Amino acid sequence: MLPTVVHAKAGSPPRGVEDLSGDGEDSLDRESLILAGQALTWQSVFSSGPLTAIPLSGTSALLVRHDGETRPEEWHDRFVLGLVHRMKGELSIAAVTARLLAEAAGENSGEDTELLASAIDGFAGLLGELEEERRPGGLAEQMVRDVLRTHAALLGLVHQQVSVRRHEEYTIHTVRSVSAHLTRSEIERLGRQVGLPWPARPKNGIGRDLGMARWRTTMESQRHQMWCRVEKKNVLVTELWLRGPQERSE
Repeated sequence: MLPTVVHAKAGSPPRGVEDLSGDGEDSLDRESLILAGQALTWQSVFSSGPLTAIPLSGTSALLVRHDGETRPEEWHDRFVLGLVHRMKGELSIAAVTARLLAEAAGENSGEDTELLASAIDGFAGLLGELEEERRPGGLAEQMVRDVLRTHAALLGLVHQQVSVRRHEEYTIHTVRSVSAHLTRSEIERLGRQVGLPWPARPKNGIGRDLGMARWRTTMESQRHQMWCRVEKKNVLVTELWLRGPQERSE
């Protein structure tokens, strides 16, 4: 397959795989379109088997095939459901902050101290999540919780609702957040940032949490999906399409 550009048909970020189409003569299967859609949703390179999707903009991605196949379970083993990847990030923060504290000895280092405390809090949270992720449904609960928190960080005070349904091999967790003061265009703009580290509109610094961004590696390795859309005038909707353990192992 030659490199193919996949576009969102409506000229806005895709709400689902049905919103995507590819250029060129090669017809793309559903899994290829899903891969491109996830690259757009997360605004990050996404790979599955021999295919890699690279976001070019908010509405188009380049789909390429490479020779060596990276099996999803290899990513799963390497990052252990994303936790090792997150630990490395916390370690980097702690190491850099320790050096800054040493250099700033005798000066006002309040911000550096707060950053170090954030790294320590992060490690404490990881230890708790290691146990939680072993429980059936624990991973889904954490992801849904992070969607709720991410919506709140982006939209401010909102009314939120969560629903769950089954569709083929997926359990679909739908989070709806209703804003009373933002316009549809504002919500559409903010909805594009759900997969980015939050708060995505920081006032002071980058914030203490990655939000949904910390699950990107897990979503990729387990072939889960995340889609965002706006309903009516003021409802931000994020759907998590999560495969069960049996479907992931196929």
